[in-house]
Amino acid sequence: MKSPWALRILALAGLTICGYLGVLKLTGKTTSIIGCGTGSGCSNVLGSAWSQFFGIPVSVLAGIVYLALLITTWRPSRALYGAFAICLTGAALWFIGLLYFTIKAVCPWCLAMHTIGIITSIFLVLSLNKFPAPNPSTPLRFAPLGAVAALLVLALGQLLGPKPDTHARTTEVVRGTGTAPAEEGRVVTFFNGQKRYNTVTMPHLGPSGAKHVMVKYFDYTCSSCRDVHEDLHFVAKSRPGTFCIILLPVPLHRGCNPHFPAELDNHDHACELARLSLAAWRAAPERWPEVHELLFSRPVLPPEVAEAAVGQIVGYDNLARALEDSWINELLKDGINDFKQMIVQTRAMPKLVVGDNLVLSGAPRSKEVLLEDLEQIYGLQE
Repeated sequence: MKSPWALRILALAGLTICGYLGVLKLTGKTTSIIGCGTGSGCSNVLGSAWSQFFGIPVSVLAGIVYLALLITTWRPSRALYGAFAICLTGAALWFIGLLYFTIKAVCPWCLAMHTIGIITSIFLVLSLNKFPAPNPSTPLRFAPLGAVAALLVLALGQLLGPKPDTHARTTEVVRGTGTAPAEEGRVVTFFNGQKRYNTVTMPHLGPSGAKHVMVKYFDYTCSSCRDVHEDLHFVAKSRPGTFCIILLPVPLHRGCNPHFPAELDNHDHACELARLSLAAWRAAPERWPEVHELLFSRPVLPPEVAEAAVGQIVGYDNLARALEDSWINELLKDGINDFKQMIVQTRAMPKLVVGDNLVLSGAPRSKEVLLEDLEQIYGLQE
């Protein structure tokens, strides 16, 4: 019988990808994935609660399976090949389902790993008839049942087991005056008074006079930012009138943000959409929430389509005049400078500044968790 080199190559490919993703997960560098960027599908998936099983990265578990398969190719067995086929196919279907129906984000590396798993399973199934049925007296005959049991444990463990926080908590020292125009309004401070913002004249959601004020740094092309956008709607409905959320676009693109890695280019149109948003605020603040919702549409709107849609909401002439306002570039520059200082600890987006200097980065595992965190931080528990 010829050596199963095809299986060995597939197992090595799967092991390599699992090792790469596992190292990034263990070192907390899920926003540094080759070909992906901050707030992309890759960081969303690897930063989600579904990326772990009782604290162990699932990519590490998958790597162990591929390593075991690689070793088994030198001592092949019908029962073991069947068990590996069940494991790889079941895991691929489980995680692809989570990607599209639960996390609602796509990670090319993860899809590549699961594609390799399915192809490997096909090779394994086609190889089964080359080996005799396992001896009824050997424990190996239970290997396929063990594979089914392992898949059930994985699924139940992820559904019912402990789920880690998926947003990072850091305390920051961000320096700069912020943008608090001279117009009358309510000025709030953050980072020990280093940042000052006017809740009336800055883009915001919620009442400008709300007791508690937060600042959200975000990007319209960032999937995690959209997730938190929806979570904050839940928070506002659960605690009506409690929060004013100042919203500061920070484009994740080198076109206007020199501090974003040049090799990450999956945030096309981020600069254009940020400028459109701020121009819409200057043109018609009362219509801005509608524009803000529009710009978070998926798929991401091309600039010309977005500009036409925003112009229809706030008025084309008003938008054209507002786009010439120097305030837009000043605010973007200020937010990007804050971004430069805050990414020293983590590049995960969005960044929600709560309290004075506490920053929540990335998306929480659920909107309920975010609400509970904010209630705890602001002492709102009943």
